Amino acid sequence: MYSLARLKKLLWFDAIAATVAATGIFFLKDLMQPYLGLPSALLSGMGFTALVFALYGFHLLMRKITSKRWIQILIYGNATYAIFCLVLSLYFLFKIPWIGIVYLWIDTAIVGTLSYIEWKTTKHFF
Repeated sequence: MYSLARLKKLLWFDAIAATVAATGIFFLKDLMQPYLGLPSALLSGMGFTALVFALYGFHLLMRKITSKRWIQILIYGNATYAIFCLVLSLYFLFKIPWIGIVYLWIDTAIVGTLSYIEWKTTKHFF
């Protein structure tokens, strides 16, 4: 059920999803910002964070998976980012349009779920 191949697939999904998120934010930030209501600088920071996650994910894929610690960094980073997005959604709850809140909740759900699945998968290997 839990295999190294599954972990690799999760890491590929995580890295590609982060790449898509970063690219989307960087190219569509000016178009999205009025609808989301989030500050432009915050969107840029979120895009940069997604880019860092993407690069780290690809870094993990290029090296031989031998250390739980390297993967734990990604898992804890994803969990921290999910909590950050959730806190942002609470902070902006009545300050931005509902679509901005939904965007933050979706970001929270995707990244938090990835963190949880990666955690469950890696605890069976090491």
